[in-house]
Amino acid sequence: MEERGSQIMEKGVTDWFRGIAVIMVVLSHYAQWWTWFAATEGKWEVLRLGVSKLGAYGVDIFFLFSGYAMVHSMGQERMYPNFIWKRVRNVFFPYFLVVGSIELVSDGFHSWQDFWDFISGKDYWYMHVLFLFYIGFIVIYTIMGGKGSRCVVFCIFTYCMSYGMYREGMADFWFVSNAAFAIGVAVGEYEEEVGKLIKKAGGLLMAVLGAGMALAVRSGLEPGIAAEKGAEELLRMEIGASLIWTLLVLVLTVKCRRKGKVLSYLGKRSLYIYLTHTFIFMWMVNVLECGIALRFLVSATVTVIVSIWCNLLIKGIGSKIKSVVR
Repeated sequence: MEERGSQIMEKGVTDWFRGIAVIMVVLSHYAQWWTWFAATEGKWEVLRLGVSKLGAYGVDIFFLFSGYAMVHSMGQERMYPNFIWKRVRNVFFPYFLVVGSIELVSDGFHSWQDFWDFISGKDYWYMHVLFLFYIGFIVIYTIMGGKGSRCVVFCIFTYCMSYGMYREGMADFWFVSNAAFAIGVAVGEYEEEVGKLIKKAGGLLMAVLGAGMALAVRSGLEPGIAAEKGAEELLRMEIGASLIWTLLVLVLTVKCRRKGKVLSYLGKRSLYIYLTHTFIFMWMVNVLECGIALRFLVSATVTVIVSIWCNLLIKGIGSKIKSVVR
């Protein structure tokens, strides 16, 4: 595969956006869990509903950058063993160690089905979909030649995978963000052309996409909208909003060169925050005896601390394995 030029999505910038994305995901879950402890009405319920929808948009960010990074990493390394090792080291290894530890500390594995669900990431839907994308990407990019053909086939694969999930009756969030990964792959293949387009029409694109996003958010928060529209129409609206948001993030990533240290720090550890935040929240809210808001705040703080520790630990283990292999 050809060597690729300069990236339109710099690592420091994408880390900053990943930090925003993981906060969006955690806040969306916290907003959903809030109803377990207290009811909200009026404007507070609209706010809670709006925050609960942030998670899908956070996943759009992760999938966009992951698809782009897959293409760019493949082009740089030009060697499948090293490329696959990076996926194992950066994604599979942390998942198996962190989630495996959580499973053993909690209920553990009671059957082969439990173990298979763990291996395939079924209990962490984002990981399950990511694993499928990784497998599909490696197979397609091993067989196909030419970036145009690869993009087309990968888009077909994404559609078929998403439609299969829809037919199986999986919750919408299992597949509503999938197009973002395919967009990331296409951007990785055509980054020079995309970069030129955004530089020329970036301001106009941001205005149009921003207006579209505002309309999507407003319609999504209108009371009674779910009752007025059918499930399929709502799903199409969510997919449309996801596409608009993904393209807006793409433009913002290229145009806005933000590299805030705090958000970048969180972004580099976003996988660990995602993997640990649910378990830590469920444990903390049951152990602590204090106000609801304080329990949520402590849960978030402990999640960040544990994620940093897991990152350091697994990075050390990965370095030892690499030195042994060498």
